[in-house]
Amino acid sequence: MGCLHSAEGAAAICRDFVPEPILLIRYLFFAATMSLKDQSDNGSKTVVRFIQCVLLVVLLGVGTALADDRQNLLDEIVSQYAQADDPLVVYVSTPQGTWSAASGVARENEPTTVNDRFRIGSMSKTFVAVVTLMLVEEGVFGLDDAASAWLPEDILQNIANTQSVTIRQLLTMRSGIDDYLGTEDFWAAVEADPQREWTAQDALAYSYNRPALFAPGAEFAYSNSNYLLLQIILEEASSMGLHSLIRERILEPLNMADTYTQVSEFLPGGFVDAYGDLYDDTLLVNFSEINDGAGLGDGGLVSNVNDLHTFYQALLQRQTLLSPAMMEELLSFETVDDFFGYSLGLNEWNTPSGVAWGHAGGVLGFLGISVYLPEADMIVIILSGGDSIAVEDLSLEITSSFLMENPAS
Repeated sequence: MGCLHSAEGAAAICRDFVPEPILLIRYLFFAATMSLKDQSDNGSKTVVRFIQCVLLVVLLGVGTALADDRQNLLDEIVSQYAQADDPLVVYVSTPQGTWSAASGVARENEPTTVNDRFRIGSMSKTFVAVVTLMLVEEGVFGLDDAASAWLPEDILQNIANTQSVTIRQLLTMRSGIDDYLGTEDFWAAVEADPQREWTAQDALAYSYNRPALFAPGAEFAYSNSNYLLLQIILEEASSMGLHSLIRERILEPLNMADTYTQVSEFLPGGFVDAYGDLYDDTLLVNFSEINDGAGLGDGGLVSNVNDLHTFYQALLQRQTLLSPAMMEELLSFETVDDFFGYSLGLNEWNTPSGVAWGHAGGVLGFLGISVYLPEADMIVIILSGGDSIAVEDLSLEITSSFLMENPAS
């Protein structure tokens, strides 16, 4: 759940890249069309039409070669980051086309495919932020309303800052509320009962009686407890489970058929296995069978790269999921450091390839990241099983390589 960092010595990029041969052929095709309009002789017209056909064939050939070059480039990059049998899927979308690559083993001896599903961890937070903004738009509550109006008395009495924090401060990680995932007691409970099904209130109990990190709004501190509190607020305000809210307002309208909330929902097949050493005893366990708070508001979704591309395309590229007023709120980032800002469940990074919006995600055995570069109109989705693939570095290398003037170099 970290942030992207700037890489020194990065190659220069051309964000509006169109290969020079294609530009030349397009110009010649246009010139031939103009010449055709000016010809009165049938023989001359036939010659010009022949030239047009030749140029069109060449243009298609150059485009195919470019697509092949970029696929080869992506395959090469992914092979450098792949780790043994760990499942890994990458999806790249630019104005010039889409490319994908997969490596590793998904289940037993099945090779990973681009359709396989992974836990997406904190990338789920953007979904929670979107449904929150939808309720704000409908007047259910305001971003600057006190969260306490929707929280149970037990939480108000035992979690510091909950009596004064606002909904906006929960979304932007400026609540000052300590992270339940940072407590040893929570992980001891996971180890003691790996199949336990957690509720938001169960998990938040591990934030009880812990001092506030700072006064609400004073600073930034990433805390998963914020999004468990938001889950409780959303469910209380809508009289619906969070999984139903997300399905009704995002998944169904966008036809995201391969995305679901763990525990509360289930889709058969297609979910990858991810192995690691949970107990520090060198014995590998299947993290896919361990519940570390799966299905909760801070990281509850399972998805694949195709569905995540659909979500990012609707939310950030086409900006059709939220109203203009709510998009303005979503894209109002507050600076955290020189490279990183955060808004409402969304990161902003300053990368060598330009500004990027998105979110990373990490839960037991799974790492991933989704990134949209508005200036390049480029989306990169990376999902992995295991805990050793450097997904953030991989995303940086993909964006910089694809945006270089000569992607085949």
